[in-house]
Amino acid sequence: MRSSEVARLAGVTVRALRHYHAIGLLPEPARSDNGYRDYDIDDLVRVLRVKRLASLGFPLERIGGMLEELDADAVADGGLSAAERQLDELDAELARQIERLERQRRTIAEIKRERSLPDMPKRGARLMEVVRDIERDAGRAASVDTTDRAGMLLAAHLYDNAEFDEVMRIFTAVRDRGLSDRLYTIGERCDALAADAPQSERDELVDEAFALLSQVVDCLDPAIWLRDYNQVERLIDASARKMMNPAQIEVSDRVEALLEQRVRDRIAEAATG
Repeated sequence: MRSSEVARLAGVTVRALRHYHAIGLLPEPARSDNGYRDYDIDDLVRVLRVKRLASLGFPLERIGGMLEELDADAVADGGLSAAERQLDELDAELARQIERLERQRRTIAEIKRERSLPDMPKRGARLMEVVRDIERDAGRAASVDTTDRAGMLLAAHLYDNAEFDEVMRIFTAVRDRGLSDRLYTIGERCDALAADAPQSERDELVDEAFALLSQVVDCLDPAIWLRDYNQVERLIDASARKMMNPAQIEVSDRVEALLEQRVRDRIAEAATG
């Protein structure tokens, strides 16, 4: 039989037959004088067995060994020990797959119900909703820009629980303490700060930003603020700095240093009672 005839009888494609040959699942048959593969009935039987096992869900890389075990059992005493073991393993594997698929379906339903973004983890979606609340409270259009969204996505995917919880605390406090408009006003002024801005303008921005953020300093975790940046934080910081000019970087660094000192002062105040 030619490959096309075997494929037709077995209900597979000629390409599938070639793949079976390539992975060693189907032995290469002898070739006829004109160079075509010449299959016999044993080859057809093997292809049918492979197709059946594959339809049950067995991966192709396991089927060769399974056929050997099934044949050995049949020769020994006609028992089904190998088949039962293989079926039990497959059943357990399929049960795990079903559980995983059910979890995925529940997650998809939740994403649709909450109208969140599918590429954003659940905690990132919660953070984005808080940021949108801040934008609405500040009278801005509730649409997170690409840069902010990228930062939230990185944080949602890569921050550990303590780091992400701090971010959530800060933004939630900004929203709940009525600081939204001031945050965006200062942010817009920082975005508009020219690279050659006079020192007086930089100093004024530092003072205003620090005065605002001092109102949420209780949300800062000393264990995070008083350690060196980790790899993820360095990555996010480097990405942000690429979009900032020297004056903006100076303002950002000075505000961060002031906040770090304020955290140290809080620790000292707590230690002295």
